Amino acid sequence: MERQPSKIGPELRGMLQEGKAEDIKAFLKDQHPYDIAEFIGSLEPHEIARIVLILGDPRGPDAFQKLDTDLQVEVLLEMPRREGARLMEDMDPDERVDLLKALPGEEAEKVIPLIAQAERNEIARLADYEEGTAGSVMTTEYVAVSGDLTVAEALSELRRIAPDRETIYNVFVLDDDRKLIGVITLKNLFILPSLAKVKDVMKSDAKSVSVGDDVEDVARVVRDYDLISVPAVDESDRLVGIVTVDDVVDVFEEEATEDIYRYGAAGEPLRYLPSSPLSLARQRVPWLILLAAVGFISGAIIHRYEAAITSVFALAVFIPVINASGGNAGTQASTVIIRSLATGEVSLSDSLRIFWKEIVVGLSMGVVVGLVGALRGYLMENSIRLAVTVGLAMVSVVLLATVMGAVLPLIFKKIKLDPAVVSGPFIASVLDVVALLIYLELARYMLNI
Repeated sequence: MERQPSKIGPELRGMLQEGKAEDIKAFLKDQHPYDIAEFIGSLEPHEIARIVLILGDPRGPDAFQKLDTDLQVEVLLEMPRREGARLMEDMDPDERVDLLKALPGEEAEKVIPLIAQAERNEIARLADYEEGTAGSVMTTEYVAVSGDLTVAEALSELRRIAPDRETIYNVFVLDDDRKLIGVITLKNLFILPSLAKVKDVMKSDAKSVSVGDDVEDVARVVRDYDLISVPAVDESDRLVGIVTVDDVVDVFEEEATEDIYRYGAAGEPLRYLPSSPLSLARQRVPWLILLAAVGFISGAIIHRYEAAITSVFALAVFIPVINASGGNAGTQASTVIIRSLATGEVSLSDSLRIFWKEIVVGLSMGVVVGLVGALRGYLMENSIRLAVTVGLAMVSVVLLATVMGAVLPLIFKKIKLDPAVVSGPFIASVLDVVALLIYLELARYMLNI
């Protein structure tokens, strides 16, 4: 039967309080590191720290790495610095660098000297890569052999270095200058003739990425080519690390989370339950203020056309409908384009095609909803002019909203901003202003008011 983290946490807390370290080790002995992280994730940071140290190497560091980075920071701060440094030495290189970057500056400066020199050198190399690039998420724990080795010699080399490597399924083949020349799987090394040269039986068309490539592009390479890991090379094609599929999953999850938060105008991602209500409010209130400011503009427009609305009160009835049609059409279009940009289905080079396609889409939808709106307007007041006013306004607003919703993400992408910033609430609020202007100006002209 599956163990529920919400029930296991209190059990572990009880064992801690009773000083039953051996019981904790036995209790978690056969659990996967992810499950251990789930079990202890609801505990207080000082309790998690004690359990991680009790578990020891390798289960402690493996479980610790499965925790969210901000929780890792809290836990590490609860440990004696020397114990924390030893824990970091046992982490994967890319995870170790991420944690160091998240630590408060003063604490990081105190911990780094306690880390072994080899790991410090590795930290220095990986920390130089710009955030969001392949270099920032790659690991240096890869397996590589010389192409001049025989298959038997390569297997012998693998037995020697495998214990210290993150993954050994793909074996990368290098020349004398450490340039990547091919790849061979562990399976093929087992089944190929033992005296064959590796360079004669390897795949020479190994897919690679540059250390400076955007992580989203790297993730697409791993996804599109069904790779377990992809080698990252420098400007001279020398192998410097690999990006593994688990890192790619993390990239997709982080990017999706950020996009969802931004598209919902909810600020930057936070761990919900540990965050205080005030911190959550601070994240959201700037967007609310901005959207309220846009709303004030809508109010000013209604005030400006107050006389027209008063003289033909039925105009007011259709304001919410027209605003909602524009906001919904804009949100639909922006959602489709933002997602297509994220998956690589479309790019900036497709901008003109997208523009013309969305004109047709917007016009088609606008005509349909415009006819519905016109019919409703006629039935309400038995007025052809009101019906035409409402119908034309809905056609115009839906058309403009659809084009704006599609084009704005492309513009943001062009100027190096996240397209998801064109959030649903933001584009809906902007379109409210535009829709009101179109509708009330048409009404003033069509109804002579």
